[in-house]
Amino acid sequence: MRPDERRLMWLQAVNVLLAAIAGVVLVVGIDQGSAALMGVPPDLVLGGYGAVLMIGVAAVVLMFAAMAFRGMARGERYAPLFAMLGWALLWFPLELALSVLVPGSPAAQFAATAVSGLGVVVSLAVLGSTKPR
Repeated sequence: MRPDERRLMWLQAVNVLLAAIAGVVLVVGIDQGSAALMGVPPDLVLGGYGAVLMIGVAAVVLMFAAMAFRGMARGERYAPLFAMLGWALLWFPLELALSVLVPGSPAAQFAATAVSGLGVVVSLAVLGSTKPR
């Protein structure tokens, strides 16, 4: 396998990882929304606004991840830009989801920042590269 093909495989794996993380955020948002509708005490849930924010942004990030995946597969030069936008948009909902999954831990904010920051850096590092011929 040539190095450029290996690099494309790693980039597509990062795009799939973006979609998977956005999917988890979407599921947590749906769970929080249904908990808010059922009347669970407010100290256990984010509330309706947090759930709607998580669901909406996760859906947009899933769209960006799909566009980045298809664009990279077709060899479009600016396809990683969609992945970079997805990682940047995912930061706040990911932080909300991690604060729900790991309550009372300040590590959730640092983990969300680290994950989103690494995704943005990887996406910007390959911006302008094309599919191997």
